[in-house]
Amino acid sequence: MVNIPKDLSDLLQAMATDFPAILRANLVGIYLWGSLTNDAFDETCSDVDCVAVTRRDPDDYEFSELNGWFENQKKQNPWVGRIDMRFVIDHEFLDKSSQCCGFYPYTGKLVRHGSDGNPIIWINVAQSGITLWGKDAKLIAPHVSAQCLNDALMLELKYLEQDLRSNARTDPTGRSSTMPTQFSRLAASFSQPATGHWLQRTEPTPGPWKQSHPCGKRSFIVPKITG
Repeated sequence: MVNIPKDLSDLLQAMATDFPAILRANLVGIYLWGSLTNDAFDETCSDVDCVAVTRRDPDDYEFSELNGWFENQKKQNPWVGRIDMRFVIDHEFLDKSSQCCGFYPYTGKLVRHGSDGNPIIWINVAQSGITLWGKDAKLIAPHVSAQCLNDALMLELKYLEQDLRSNARTDPTGRSSTMPTQFSRLAASFSQPATGHWLQRTEPTPGPWKQSHPCGKRSFIVPKITG
């Protein structure tokens, strides 16, 4: 992991210590993914991307205890406001009918919602994920087929189109304030030439960016896949 501020390190250590005590036998593992695992972390703007794997959906008691943990930590550590974390059920990572819950910068509290079955997270976890507690990241991540990833990217592009149109109505200048132009870099990260070519053809025009899906993470940190 890249060098990170001490208060962020303390927060991650608290997570690795406290969540096993709250979830007990229900917890399988806690993992970091995203910029923290790809030498791309920026203290000024990066989220702290985490995922916890459970054996079942947290019950009401566990949910309340987890939400209380976030509320208490929020008073002590400013990095809580950057946490983007979901709790997903083991063996249901790609199942869009599965239930999960999460704590996100745009909610500021733990919320229940359906899973988006996002495979991009798990490609990242498999190749560079960091295990904070539990089963090794490389062992927990499922296989993601090229078709599954292609479908996910099509969905992400749909979200992007919606975001761009929404922002065009509120920002007539069309200036880009927060969305990085990362699609061209995506193409270079794939080992499959056809997929890279598709990404180059479908790269959108840079524009304003905002988060709109309750559990879709659009940082586009996508490592290579094979098969």
